Amino acid sequence: SASYDQHFDMLNGGVGLMVMNDKAGEGTIATTNISGIYAYQLNINRKLSMRFGLQGTYVQKKLDWDKLTFGDMIDPRYGFVYETQEVRPKESRSFMDFSSGMIIYSSKVYGGVAVHHMTQPDEAFIVKGSSKLPMKITAHAGAMIPLAKGNEAFISPNILYQMQQDFQQLNLGLYVVKGPIVGGLWYRNQDAFILLIGIQKDQIKMGYSYDVTISRLGNATAGSHEISFQLQFHCKP
Repeated sequence: SASYDQHFDMLNGGVGLMVMNDKAGEGTIATTNISGIYAYQLNINRKLSMRFGLQGTYVQKKLDWDKLTFGDMIDPRYGFVYETQEVRPKESRSFMDFSSGMIIYSSKVYGGVAVHHMTQPDEAFIVKGSSKLPMKITAHAGAMIPLAKGNEAFISPNILYQMQQDFQQLNLGLYVVKGPIVGGLWYRNQDAFILLIGIQKDQIKMGYSYDVTISRLGNATAGSHEISFQLQFHCKP
């Protein structure tokens, strides 16, 4: 995935572009997303602002039918030796997907709501209308609380809630910042703790996080590692 966004005064907001390609099941299903985004900024007063965002995404999904196996291909002795009698569908599917969101923020507190897949597009390859992409709702809030004068050190509590059809997830997090060093801990839905540490210096941000699984899944997995690098370019004032 890759993305770029920038604020433009003449648009009173920002525009962005996101591109993502994903291959699942050893390449059986390949998904490409190309998104255009616009966010409008409204300054309520000198300390409080709002942003409203709209995202339009072109989605293309491709199915590699030759990598699928079916029950009627199996011989009891020799395994997969027969041709399937399943009807080969159209192996490419394209559709538009729309999302929106808003956030209200000051220098110390922020909170917002986002709604993805507003039109619940149909992803089905075979039976039309049988695989609608459920709407996803995300709500989040946080604060930046100074621990000392000059804002050199502060703590930042955060909450994130997501809901999609029958799935719900609640994340609770806390960051501690001291100069260029950032440390944090997140707790996710009785499933995992996420430990992270990072450094921010001028235009460069680097971070490392580790997911510690605490559910029964932890007996079969060793958690996951993530390393991130971010570069912020200087822009005109």
